[in-house]
Amino acid sequence: MCILMATRAHPDYELILISNRDEFLARKTHATCWHNNDFVLSPYDLAKTSAEKQIFGTWSGINKEGKLATILNLKLDNEQNNMKSRSRGLLPFIFLSIHKADFEDWDNYKKFEGHYDGLKSTGDFNFFYGDVIKKQYKVIDSLGRTFDVLSSTCRKDLDSYMVVSNGKFYDSSSIPGQAWEKVKVARDSLENLVLENIESDEEKIISSCFQLASKSSLPSTISNPDVLQMVDPNVTMNTIYVPPLRRPPGDDLGASIPDGDYYGTRSQIVLLVSKDSTRVTFIERVLYSSDEDVRKYSVTSPKEEKRFKFKL
Repeated sequence: MCILMATRAHPDYELILISNRDEFLARKTHATCWHNNDFVLSPYDLAKTSAEKQIFGTWSGINKEGKLATILNLKLDNEQNNMKSRSRGLLPFIFLSIHKADFEDWDNYKKFEGHYDGLKSTGDFNFFYGDVIKKQYKVIDSLGRTFDVLSSTCRKDLDSYMVVSNGKFYDSSSIPGQAWEKVKVARDSLENLVLENIESDEEKIISSCFQLASKSSLPSTISNPDVLQMVDPNVTMNTIYVPPLRRPPGDDLGASIPDGDYYGTRSQIVLLVSKDSTRVTFIERVLYSSDEDVRKYSVTSPKEEKRFKFKL
């Protein structure tokens, strides 16, 4: 189950964002690059057949006007909406592709729906998006709710930190009681990351972000490729980093396009935006991109890293 962590609490950064994408390792994707006439920077999904090169949406990205977006699957107890026809990845792709968009015209569920009539037919989602220049951020979900997030830059303010996963209890006030264990761990760890890196240089902060993205609560034997095993899918609710796990027979683990035998954290993204919202650092670490990769790479030795720096 994916996770997104973000904060505005560091004195040198408008935003620090950390994202893990948990997916089937064999799903066809393209690593982060500039696309849409070099306007959007993101990884993206591809069609299952290699003959098709069409972009099938993205899960996390930013554009040259400072709009950013990250989409996550929303896991509901009632599964009646699983057959919705539109890809979740289209939400960030559409939002990021619009030139000169005024964020205030998109900043709640109803307004977003006014620009994209496929919102109600999209698979269940939690969607974080915002404008780093205007310093405005929102979360909307497929239940039709809108949340104001990251509304304060005060380091000790709860609103300076945000953690979103695939559960329906986004609201920060619910973290102690109803949130998944990985969300609770991530929220505390994110605050510690900031406090421990107040005077750190950017490379140290980036390293700390990837360390947090790689934090596992599972026994080390599970991540040993010689003993990879099927496990209760609920363990993915308890650990930030999910090592490659063989899926139980007939279980799609909530993924929209099950593909291959192994599921886990296949990609990690760290995004840093300077305090004056003029400089962006975007890094994607591709841990695995096929089932065969589980014996070649690891969270400490990723398959590929893509790094970009640009000015807004």
